[in-house]
Amino acid sequence: MTGSITTRRPPLRDVARRAKVSEPTVSRVLNGREGVAPATRDRVLAALTEFGYTAVPEPARTRRGAVGIVSAELTNPVFALLVHEIVERLAHHGMVATVGVAATGLASEERYVQEFSESSVDGVVFIAGRHAEQDADLSSYQQLIDNGVPIVLVNGGPVALPVPQIRCDETQAAQRAMEHLIALGHTSIGCVLGSTRYLATARFITGYKRASMRAGLNLGDETVAHSVFTYEGGRAGATRLLDKGVTAMICGNDLMALGAIGACRARGLDVPNDVSIIGYDGTDFTATADPPLTTMRQPFTDMGELVADALVAQIEGSSRYLDTYVFSPELLARSTTGRVPN
Repeated sequence: MTGSITTRRPPLRDVARRAKVSEPTVSRVLNGREGVAPATRDRVLAALTEFGYTAVPEPARTRRGAVGIVSAELTNPVFALLVHEIVERLAHHGMVATVGVAATGLASEERYVQEFSESSVDGVVFIAGRHAEQDADLSSYQQLIDNGVPIVLVNGGPVALPVPQIRCDETQAAQRAMEHLIALGHTSIGCVLGSTRYLATARFITGYKRASMRAGLNLGDETVAHSVFTYEGGRAGATRLLDKGVTAMICGNDLMALGAIGACRARGLDVPNDVSIIGYDGTDFTATADPPLTTMRQPFTDMGELVADALVAQIEGSSRYLDTYVFSPELLARSTTGRVPN
């Protein structure tokens, strides 16, 4: 829309309030910048018209080829692998990624949202961000959506946002891990998991309890140890479960599983002759661990390719991938699981 100025620019906050959008969105429209959804742009234009302002340039339709990736951390190999696969696939699309690590919590993720909004990236990928937590504030994601910035959410959710959401099935991972251990004769099986505030933890517990009930085992909250997703967290959680006399453990990630092995060795217990351990993620180092770790592997390559494809499709104006995609994990049975000790 073009036209002559009939009055001075109204305050951004007033227009934003009238159009029910953020102030940055109004600014993008006023400055003729791309990245605002057509329906949102129309609301802003209508609000500006009500204030008597009509000199709004049409946005330039150009793709810059730059995207942002915000990961919860990179010290955990699972996130580094996902980032690698996403970046590789984006390169095939001619896109370059800037990676940010939200290692200090939600405030850090909010900072990246603001920076990426101001730098006009084509899209943003979030890996295990605030969308991975129960009852999280999703307003920063909504801000990007309102500004017309495509986003993809990885390893979290589901959340009530009209964006692609991609993750592995933690419920299925726990069920299949339990079935593997039960087939080996184990009936006293514990779980070493992260905080209950994470949606993945809740799904893991669902699978654990479902498999327990199907096998007629009386396993409940007392055999679930919550800790942090690190080696030390796994060791601490496993120590609590060993006190309860479990003969096998399923861990929330591979690092925790290594910590659980450390806890067993500290007690003079052998893995797997005394205690069996299963991890989750299937990161590369698990094959060469001592002993090689039995784990539930996420299909990193397939997930990373879909993340990149879904983001690029949105950037190009397609709604093809606006859905939730849940991948199945694969059991890698190695040397840390064995038959129940006599």
